[in-house]
Amino acid sequence: MRTLITLLTLSVGVVPLVAAPARADTVVGGPGLGGHGYIWDRSSGVSAPPHIQASSYVIADLETGRILAAKDPHGHFRPASTLKTLTSITLIPRLDPAKQVKPSQTAVNASGSAVGMDTKWKYTVRDLFHGLLMQSGNDTAIALCEANGGLGPSLDQMNAEAHRIQALDTVARTPNGLDDDPPLTLAQQHSSAYDLALIMKQGLTLPDFRKYVGATLYDWPAPPDKKEREKGKKTGGYQIGTHDHLLVGDGYRGMIGGKNGWTSHALGSFVGAATRNGHTIIIALMHAQSDFWGDARSLLNWGFAERAKAQPVGTLVDPIPPPQPKKTAATVDKRPRTVRVSPADGPDWSRLGAAGGGGAVLLVIVVGVTIGLRRRRRRAALAGAAPPLPPVGGHVRTIGPDPAPPPGAGSETPVPGDTDGTEPVPRLRHPGDVKVAGAPLSSDGQDPSARQTAPNPVQLPHDAWADGEETVHDGPRAEEDPAVRDAERTLRDDEWAAERTVLDGGWAVEEAERTLRDDERTVGDAERTVRDGTATARDAATGGGEPGLRARGPFEPVDGSAGEPSPAMSDESPEAGSRDDEAAR
Repeated sequence: MRTLITLLTLSVGVVPLVAAPARADTVVGGPGLGGHGYIWDRSSGVSAPPHIQASSYVIADLETGRILAAKDPHGHFRPASTLKTLTSITLIPRLDPAKQVKPSQTAVNASGSAVGMDTKWKYTVRDLFHGLLMQSGNDTAIALCEANGGLGPSLDQMNAEAHRIQALDTVARTPNGLDDDPPLTLAQQHSSAYDLALIMKQGLTLPDFRKYVGATLYDWPAPPDKKEREKGKKTGGYQIGTHDHLLVGDGYRGMIGGKNGWTSHALGSFVGAATRNGHTIIIALMHAQSDFWGDARSLLNWGFAERAKAQPVGTLVDPIPPPQPKKTAATVDKRPRTVRVSPADGPDWSRLGAAGGGGAVLLVIVVGVTIGLRRRRRRAALAGAAPPLPPVGGHVRTIGPDPAPPPGAGSETPVPGDTDGTEPVPRLRHPGDVKVAGAPLSSDGQDPSARQTAPNPVQLPHDAWADGEETVHDGPRAEEDPAVRDAERTLRDDEWAAERTVLDGGWAVEEAERTLRDDERTVGDAERTVRDGTATARDAATGGGEPGLRARGPFEPVDGSAGEPSPAMSDESPEAGSRDDEAAR
């Protein structure tokens, strides 16, 4: 019963190792952020925060993590290209900036804003991140995912990273934020102003992220055009510029950088940060009008002016810390045991608890009950066991030095058959001449060629013990009843069987998880195949549209000239979205 109670206690301790899902009534960052209107501490004596057309925004102090003011901070909206900040913080730590990538045709043909790539050209990861965060290249987002092992694994990692930093309002179905290719509903892909601020906070901890979002011009590589080849140049290219209006022209003083986005469904969105007098303010806004740059300035100005006086209405939470290694108490077991090595490092108890839930606890309870019953059976066996048998015929042979000869025995032991008027004394063997299972038995006067094999000593019946048959015993327990040893062996076997049962349960759970992930990827591949087929059918149906309209690649010049990039249909341009709608009609 003590073992059962101990196992029950341990089973209760397994469950807290599994991260509990967020409760529906829990507001990340504090309960004050649960409102949908303008939120600030009116008692602090600060001016009211800016009233702007954006449906949602957040103003936060980076150093303290305090949210100074907000408007519907946890409201779900389409992120558009601001989702590329999540792509960046996920892939920057995973990819070598100097790694060269040859994009696929799928990446090159990405719709919306594109920096322009060629399938026959190689680009560094550094190039692709500049194109992603400066030019908002939808093509570079796909190419980066291909460099990371594929679109599916990269999206899985993006959603896992969002969960790690506690951006729980965010669900990513594309790496570039597009919501019309493939068509995605708000329920399928969304984020919040609070989450965008969390993502920017995490990005500012990465030096490369700061460099990419703060760049204003970058030399984009490209294959040489005809004139460049005539001049002997092997590499062409052109300059790309940032879409962040607060970095160029009449820029905002102290601007670190940011990322903006636009689609006809998401409208305008932006997340950015600026530093003044040693203090950094993060802002994020969503579902805004097309020209939101003035509103972004107003949010930054209010944050710097009121940061010292405004009382916080919430906080930007920290990422979930990595799991700590489990501390195991050292146990002392005087009984020798066989060393057993389990595969890898044994089952992952946290994953076993997460996948099995109450099933893991039930499994531990069953193992405890089994061991308790086995020990009770052992005590019963010990209580009813017969006392050790006395030595028959002189002694019972054990491992170790020769015992002292019986009283009256001389230095030489007579062999069987000697007639000296006394009972023959059994012959003692040399300590090295010990009978083991499978060794030939002496014929005791018979023809030496007549041999028989000794049975396994563990299986000897009591009459064989009574006949003084020599065997190998477990050290000082040579005269213990075989029933006791059998009971102990049964107990050890049961304990090992219980351990194997727990291990097998953990492996079964892991296998089920792997199968589930494979099935999800298969479903995702099927969905993408259907979408590709639909897009192909749509392109074929609209191929004979208005005169002058035809399909072209993102790098193909409009006027037929070579070496110049086409005017990209940027997802940050509302006019681009309207032209796409007119062309579709």
